[in-house]
Amino acid sequence: MARIKKSTNRGVRSSHQGGTTVVRDGWIFGGLIALLFWAPLPLGSNRTFAVGILVLWVALLLLGAVWAWRHQADQAWQRLYAFRWPLGVLALFVLLVWFQTWELPSAWLQLISPETWRVQDGVAPFRISLDVFQTRIYASLSTGYFFAFLLVLLTVRDRARLDTLAMALVVAGVVQAVIGVMLFSAGAHYQIYFFEVIHDRVKGTFGYHNHFAGYMELCLSVGVGLMLARLGNERQQGSGWKHRLARMMQFVLSPKMRLRLLLVVMVIALVLTRSRMGNAGFFAALLVVGVITLALTRRSAPAMVTLIISLIIVDVVVVGSWVGLDKVVHRVQETAVTDQAGGTEESIEARQDAAMHALDLARAFPVFGTGGGSFYGSYIRYRTPRPYYFDHAHNDYIELACDYGLVGLGILGSFVLMTFGVAARTMARRRTSLPRGIAFGVMMAITALAIHSWVDFNLQLPANVLTLMVIMAMGWVAHALPSGRHQSGDEGEQA
Repeated sequence: MARIKKSTNRGVRSSHQGGTTVVRDGWIFGGLIALLFWAPLPLGSNRTFAVGILVLWVALLLLGAVWAWRHQADQAWQRLYAFRWPLGVLALFVLLVWFQTWELPSAWLQLISPETWRVQDGVAPFRISLDVFQTRIYASLSTGYFFAFLLVLLTVRDRARLDTLAMALVVAGVVQAVIGVMLFSAGAHYQIYFFEVIHDRVKGTFGYHNHFAGYMELCLSVGVGLMLARLGNERQQGSGWKHRLARMMQFVLSPKMRLRLLLVVMVIALVLTRSRMGNAGFFAALLVVGVITLALTRRSAPAMVTLIISLIIVDVVVVGSWVGLDKVVHRVQETAVTDQAGGTEESIEARQDAAMHALDLARAFPVFGTGGGSFYGSYIRYRTPRPYYFDHAHNDYIELACDYGLVGLGILGSFVLMTFGVAARTMARRRTSLPRGIAFGVMMAITALAIHSWVDFNLQLPANVLTLMVIMAMGWVAHALPSGRHQSGDEGEQA
């Protein structure tokens, strides 16, 4: 198993009453990492009790951070003020979800959501949400995601912790991959938390293989970025075959090789999910972000091109052929465009059926939606006449529009675009390898899940959303890191 740098006990020094004090928040940072390992375990935290644990866990960590920074409140506010825009946008979304649960005067509700008022048939109390209980759960979750984002910004202050957090996400992904492959090999079949799980594909501790594929996309993206950062640290001396052979042997015996093997393990798990869009999203994101990076900077071009080529050749051609990438291709070929085409796989039409009918729901509640988490009940009035039932739209964009309206979808879209833009600026302007590697991983994670979200609902799963929020926070932290040799563990600015 790859070594994780020990930096969780380090504090930040600041002046206080004429002296020097240390903010001892290493245990908070460790608790955040432990939460990232825990969140996927209970079916991706897709149960009410697991949501409660997640929210309570992150709230206690935030209280601990307040205690740790009690003597350096000015420094804490100063640091968070630097991230006021992403924090402000996220806080606005959290406020919107809670607003959906508040009691409103009848006239207000008629004005901002006439269809909601009509559905409630003039019976008080009047609220935007058509399922207040579920919306309160989603509001609590949104608050927890906001707290997690804030904790990363506050506790990850140097390169050592940023590197540690990235490596922890890679290890968490490998743990899930190993568990998933073992359960798949054993053909495990059991019932847990009132849910039947059949490991006919690699699912890890998730209940749905596409959710596990989304989680692998996130962890792999961070791993690829970290690998790019590691390769960026290399100092090439000499160009003869002896020097190249020596560098090759050094790579084989180095931590970079161990990280590379961890990426191979996760790619194996991703392929074995047989997820069509999961695999397509990952490799498409790798190529798209690679092209963007080449357009933004040429400093990392040789290392990045080498890494991308190795991922495609080794992982797709060699590893994919060994573990069955051909079966993923077969699933795509057997997918019919329509139900009448005779395909043996679920058709594209059937997969998008709920999303297409959900557009009518989004049009009926265009401004503030029907309330977070209310789709499964609200959709009944608009659902297809088919005999099966959907509790999600299988399209995150449409489901977000249904639940939160165009206002909520716009807020979340603005936050994602801001984060992607910051990562792109980091890639273009920074010369140190770690910030650029993390920026690459952030852009790749966003792109992969953005592609996958067209046909699935990864953004409805707490473990995946929490992981994505932490990754996006890492993008902002990487952008804010000081340049040059101001901190230990930095490789310095490269010419």
